[in-house]
Amino acid sequence: MMIPNQVNESTLVKSLFEMAGITEEFVIQKLDDFIREHARRKLLFWDLEEMTQYIPFCEKTIEEKIIKQDPRWRQYQRRSGPNGKRIWLYEPTSKFMVDYIMKNWDI
Repeated sequence: MMIPNQVNESTLVKSLFEMAGITEEFVIQKLDDFIREHARRKLLFWDLEEMTQYIPFCEKTIEEKIIKQDPRWRQYQRRSGPNGKRIWLYEPTSKFMVDYIMKNWDI
């Protein structure tokens, strides 16, 4: 890219960014990623109902095929009492869910 002889500061900065691979599209994508990450609700725990909201197409298989088959889930499960609602720590179990889907579902 050639820089004209008479350059204002804005054009010079834009040219330097472009030479470094920092385009307008790149900046917009990074800002969009940042906003999405920080604007969404942070989950600490989730239950079966919330799991089916995030992955509605496998609602009947979540407990039978994913949770009961993978012993890693047990360490992150909590219950408020003997018959209380079961909840799981969100971060590690959502990764288990992704792992299961990526390994067991067809392309």
